Amino acid sequence: MKDKGMSTKDFFGLAFGSMIGIGWVISIPAWMSTAGSVGAIIAVALTMCMIIPIGFVYGELTASLKVSGGEFAYTFKALGKLPAFICGWFLILGYLIILPWVAISISLLASYVFPALNSIPLYTVFTYQVYLPQLIVSLIVVGTIVYMNWKGTKQSTIFQNTATLMMILTFIVFIVGGIFIGDANNISPLFASKGEVSSIVLAMSAILFFMNGFDTIPKTVDEAKSKINYSNLGKAIVGTILLGGVLYILIIIASSFIMPANQIGGLGTLPLINALEVTTGSKILPYIVSFGALMGVITTFNGFLLAGSRLISSFSKAGFLPDIFSKSHPKYKTPHVTLLFMTIVTILGILLGSGVLLPFIIMGGISFLIAWFCMALSSVKLRKTHPNMDRPYKIPGGTRMAYIATLFSGLFLVLMIIPGTPISMGKIEYILFISWMFLGVLLYTFRQKKEVVLHTTIIRKEDGAIE
Repeated sequence: MKDKGMSTKDFFGLAFGSMIGIGWVISIPAWMSTAGSVGAIIAVALTMCMIIPIGFVYGELTASLKVSGGEFAYTFKALGKLPAFICGWFLILGYLIILPWVAISISLLASYVFPALNSIPLYTVFTYQVYLPQLIVSLIVVGTIVYMNWKGTKQSTIFQNTATLMMILTFIVFIVGGIFIGDANNISPLFASKGEVSSIVLAMSAILFFMNGFDTIPKTVDEAKSKINYSNLGKAIVGTILLGGVLYILIIIASSFIMPANQIGGLGTLPLINALEVTTGSKILPYIVSFGALMGVITTFNGFLLAGSRLISSFSKAGFLPDIFSKSHPKYKTPHVTLLFMTIVTILGILLGSGVLLPFIIMGGISFLIAWFCMALSSVKLRKTHPNMDRPYKIPGGTRMAYIATLFSGLFLVLMIIPGTPISMGKIEYILFISWMFLGVLLYTFRQKKEVVLHTTIIRKEDGAIE
C-alpha cells in the first residue's frame, strides 16, 4: 500500500511557501525606507543569523519528539503544563491574526491586475475602504483553500508545492529583471539618515514576522510518511530560513536598482509592483510579479491554515481547549470544526479590513517570539535532563547553540514587551496583549483540572527517549 503521508519535499514546500508571502511586495520597501538599502540588507542578514539557532532548536526537537502539536507539546515535555499553555495560547493568536491579513492581501494584488475590483464601495474602517468585488474575491479564494484542507492534506500539499514553484520562478524574473532594467545609482541612501543602528534594529523587529513559516513543520509532523527521515526534517527547517533570508536580500538588491528606497515607499499599497511599472513604462513585468506575489499570498494562507488547524486541534486534544475543536471529519479525518472556526475568524477579519488588523500584526510577531523562546528553553532543559535521548537531527554546537537561541529570542521578546525601547509595542498593542493574557488566565483556570494528554505519533524505544 502506498504511503500517502507528506514527504520531506512537501514539508519544505509547506514551510517555504508559508514564509515568503506578501511581505516581499509590501514590506521590503518599508524595511528599505527605515534602514536604507544596505541597512535593510544588514537587518535581514542579522535577523537570519538570529533565527538560524532557533531553527536548529526546532530541527532537533521536531526530529526527536514525536508528539502532535509542535511547540506547546515540546514545551510540555520539557517545562510542564503552564509554560506549554502559554506557548500554545499565544501561538493560536499568531495564527488567527495572520490568516485574515493575508486574505486581504489577495484582493489588493487582484485589484492591480483588475482595477475594476476597486468599485462598489461598501464602507470605510479606519481609512480603509472595503469594496464589494474585492470582498468577493477574498472570500472565494479563502473558501477554495479551506475546502482543499477540509478534504485532506494530500490536495493541500500538491497545491502548495505547485504554487511555491511558480512563486520561486517569479522571484527569479523579478530579481534578474530588476537588476537589468535598474540603475546602480538608485541604491542610495545606503543607510538611514539618523540613528543607523537603531533603524537597523527597528527593521529587524519587522523582518522577524516575515521570517516565520519554518514552524509549520513541527505542527504537521504527524502527517509525515511512515518511513520519512526525521534528520531531513531538521535540515528542511534550517534550509527554509537560509533560503528565505538569501531571497529577501536578493530582492532588496533588485529593488534598490529599480528605484531609491525613499521614493518606493510612497507608491501606494503595492510599492514594488508600482515601482516596476513606473520604471519600465509597461505592465508586463509588473503583471508577472503580481502573479508571483499572489502565489506567495495563497501559499502563506494555505500553509498557516494547515499548521494552525493542527495546532488548535492538538491543543484541544491535550485538554487545553474544549473537545469540540479536536473533532475529526468522519470521512476525511481532518479537523473540520477547527477549520470552520478559523474560516469564521478570517471572514470577520476581512470584513474589518487592514486598518483594524495592523496593530494585530505586531502582536503576531510577539506571539511567535514567545514560541521561539519556549522552544529554546525546552531544548536547553532536555539536553540536561535527557542527554542520551535519540536525536536524529542534532543542534550544531550542542547546548551552547541552544543557549544562544534562548538569548536571541528572549532579548527581542523583552525589548518588544518592555515600554520605551525602540521596538516596544504601542498602546493598542499593550491593550490587546493584556486582553489575550486575561482570556488565557480565565481559560487555564477553568480547565486546569483537565488532564493534559499528548498524542504520540511515533514512540522511539531507544535509550533515553521520552515516552
